[in-house]
Amino acid sequence: MNPIILSIPFLAASISSAVLKSEKTIRNSNLFFSLVGGGALIFYAIPFVFHLREEQIGHWWMIDSFSALLVILISFIYIVSLIVATRYIGHEYEEKIINLHQYKLFFALFQLFALCMVVTVSANNSLLLWLAIEGTTLFSTFLVGLYRKKTSIEAAWKYMIICSVGISLGLVGILLLSYGAHVGGVEGVNIFLISSLMENAQVIPENIIKLSFIFLFIGFGTKVGLVPMHTWLPDAHSKAPSPISAIFSAVLLNVALYAILRFKFIADASFNDPAWTNNLFLIFGFLSVVLSALMMLIQVNYKRMLAYSSIEHMGLILFAIGLSPLGAVFGVMHMIGHTLAKSSLFFASGEILIKWKTTKIPKIKDMIVRARYTSVLFILGILAIVAMPPSALFMSEYGMFAQTIALYPKTAIALFIALAVIAYAMLFLTITMIFSKKEDGSVEYEKERWNITHTVVVVELIMLISLAFWFTSTQGLDVINAIVKDFLFVK
Repeated sequence: MNPIILSIPFLAASISSAVLKSEKTIRNSNLFFSLVGGGALIFYAIPFVFHLREEQIGHWWMIDSFSALLVILISFIYIVSLIVATRYIGHEYEEKIINLHQYKLFFALFQLFALCMVVTVSANNSLLLWLAIEGTTLFSTFLVGLYRKKTSIEAAWKYMIICSVGISLGLVGILLLSYGAHVGGVEGVNIFLISSLMENAQVIPENIIKLSFIFLFIGFGTKVGLVPMHTWLPDAHSKAPSPISAIFSAVLLNVALYAILRFKFIADASFNDPAWTNNLFLIFGFLSVVLSALMMLIQVNYKRMLAYSSIEHMGLILFAIGLSPLGAVFGVMHMIGHTLAKSSLFFASGEILIKWKTTKIPKIKDMIVRARYTSVLFILGILAIVAMPPSALFMSEYGMFAQTIALYPKTAIALFIALAVIAYAMLFLTITMIFSKKEDGSVEYEKERWNITHTVVVVELIMLISLAFWFTSTQGLDVINAIVKDFLFVK
């Protein structure tokens, strides 16, 4: 099957959002097309993840178990985010926070944004990969600035300018790498094919490889939100609608990291040694965790708190992959766990925002009384994201620490302290938010009702716990090991 066929539901949903006239028909068409499109992608990708189908490599597309895993994560978060969005954006439309034009714009761009992420992780042509990542920036910029307030427009401009500059540097890296392949004797369109670059990595001059990878790492690392290229991320995550914040943290950052990884292992094959790129990963991963720990101590905004948590976890994934090959196994586990945990937290934060109309922690009082379901689910999500067992993140972080202590014991101590600070800060802020009471002691509230967002969060938390046990099983470890071998290009 040509993967391009699977893009039809996304395009149909985007077009229908633009042309339909009523909120109900737009909502229903998006739900229908998201279930069809996302479901079809998951059905298509699962056999590749479990190696029931051979990888498919062509001039435009490359589907192996690693790219298929990303397709599944994107598709799942796409489906649940759209389900949550029908309630969240629907509520804002009913409250006249947004008008019908903004409502239509949200769903039309939402579909194109998701499609660009799928194309990125399926592309074999490096220029197509770059265009798709740039597409995610262009389409999501308008989603960040959806409310047209001064703060959201400022965040959108900051996001677009910083990420576009970063991705432009990534394009320079791609062109340098292709030039190096041409110098090495690779001909025609093959200079742009990721699979061809991997096969011919050793003919590319080493100085060109190093220069191109630096551009690629800085460029796409900006989109990942690595320190010090992270400055757009807290603003964009905090000002975007909560379902979009969930997609940003849960899958968009993974998509940008995917691009770096594809080129990392081309460089490794050229050097016959991963040490050079691993050192970069270890340094920037460590810095991202440490800075997040420092910034977490001064947060008073729960969405910014979650945004800095995303920087921390991308740093952990980067650090784990820098411990390759064994560390990469725990990096993939962490990627999957973080996707579920962080999206559930942003969904829950949307419920808080609906009820209190603020993201400021000091302004939220009597949360446990006024929003008991959201309170319980939010604190469970926080416990999961700080890697409390039986969260899947506990398994991945335990493996990372075991490997780090064996190789870099002093670094392991510093990393543990940083993570302890982050866990303390997130739990303190969450408990403050949930259990703070009004000073006058009065309690006036409307009883919270169970809704579709709560159901989605519960499903994700159950999946997160189930994955923790699956990761420790023989089958789970075999599947993750096979995925790691694919993206390490070990054949």
